[in-house]
Order: sequence, then structure tokens, then C-alpha cells
Amino acid sequence: MPLTRLPPAAELTAAERAALVARLHERRTELAARVDARLHGSAESRRDEAGFERHSEETDDDAAAETSRQADIHALNRMAAEVEEVEAALRRVADGSYGECTDCGDPVGAARLTAYPMALRCAGCQSYFETHRGQSSQRRPVP
Repeated sequence: MPLTRLPPAAELTAAERAALVARLHERRTELAARVDARLHGSAESRRDEAGFERHSEETDDDAAAETSRQADIHALNRMAAEVEEVEAALRRVADGSYGECTDCGDPVGAARLTAYPMALRCAGCQSYFETHRGQSSQRRPVP
């Protein structure tokens, strides 16, 4: 089935861009606070050497304690990945490429960025990426 290219989304207005940049900064601040709270918590909570709560004191089941510890690690990994996405979006703001699809160069579009301010791709390229993930590192062919 041949690929059809979607019409490009409209460019961001200055007001839309400013609002999205403010949201990115707010999200970075929120994530930093969540990571700090997760790692440092309250003074009375007992922590291990990596800063995680000692779940072994909540239960005598070692497997349950390890599962809780792994969940903490997984949550921190997700937050760290999102922090990197936010930072990458702010770097694109700084270099002037924010709002441009990293694959085809068309505008990502205000609606898509409003829904997900860290979006790298326009809807068409994102769809292609998700469909063909891992099959090739080549960019989407543009008819």
C-alpha cells in the first residue's frame, strides 16, 4: 500500500509557542520535585543506599519488598526519560527547531504539541514510526 502524505499542520503562533514553552518549564520543575521527593522523601522514612524506601521493613516477604523496590526504580526511570524528553524539547526551542518534525521537517502542529509538548514528529511520521519501529532506521519515504 503506497504511503500518502498528510497535509502539513499549521505553524505555531508566537503565543502558542510561548504557552508550550511555559508548559515545558512547568513540567520540568514538576518532574524534578517528584524525583527529589521519591529519592529523599521525609526524614523519618528509612532509605537504602540508593535512596529508595526500605520496603523490607513494611513486610516480612522479601519478594514483595523486592517487587516494591523494582517498582520504585521503574518509576524513577520513567521520570528520568520524561525529563530527558522535556530537556530535548527545550533544546529544540533554543535552536529554533521546536515544532518542526524531526523526520520530514513539516510543522508538528499546535494541536499535537498541545496534547504532547515534547512531540518530535508530525502525525504522519509518528504513525509511520510506530508502524515500522525496529524494522529500519531509514526515514519515511516522501512521495
